[in-house]
Amino acid sequence: MGHSAGPADWAIQALTEIRFVNTPKRGGQSAGQMYAELASAWRRRFRVLFGFWSGLAIILAVLGFVTSGQWKVALGIAAGLLLGTLAWMRESPPARIQNWRWGSEAERKTAKALRRLPSADWKVWHDLQWEDKSNIDHVVVGSAGVFLVDTKDCFGHVTVDEGGLHFQWLEDPDIVTGYRGIFAKEGSASAALKQYIQAGTGVKTWVTPVVVLWGHFDQGPTEVAKVTFVHGSELVAWLCGPRQT
Repeated sequence: MGHSAGPADWAIQALTEIRFVNTPKRGGQSAGQMYAELASAWRRRFRVLFGFWSGLAIILAVLGFVTSGQWKVALGIAAGLLLGTLAWMRESPPARIQNWRWGSEAERKTAKALRRLPSADWKVWHDLQWEDKSNIDHVVVGSAGVFLVDTKDCFGHVTVDEGGLHFQWLEDPDIVTGYRGIFAKEGSASAALKQYIQAGTGVKTWVTPVVVLWGHFDQGPTEVAKVTFVHGSELVAWLCGPRQT
């Protein structure tokens, strides 16, 4: 009974009492569900086209079955090409939908990496949602503090500086896109989690925002505007290693 709870203990207590934490989720589960829903809706929009292609492929296959010689081979190849193209189209929705799948896969990679943390010293939650449906990819709590972890699946060569995240296309280095709002987004999310923990426990604790990047990010762990950016392969080493406080 003489144990004095530290900030990490209070954070774990507060997070455990959040209603949605009592329904454990896998990393990337919500993004995966969103992808499945959007992809299904997209396929329904084109079900007539898909049905026509399927019917045509079946007709060609039947004709190939009842004919002989070169026509049999040609019709069989045509039917196979149609079915292959149809399967590819069904599994290739627009990028705005594919982004959800890529995001889900990246979150699962982060969750897998975090499993390497010693369970006796760290507590990890994945895919948390507030009542307004906003999402927290991961929350990690240990003796080193409380970390709000946001996962990003990145294309191209990624760099970060005071201007934000920058994505340089590998195929064309002259094309660079940016994400200037990353600092405000992560700062707001970590402040909301900090406020929740403080409201639930009365204990003030700093929540460190961390962005995990899966892609070509060679800077090493980099802190800009109180947000740390780290490649997914370096996340656990960074969490467990010494840092300036």
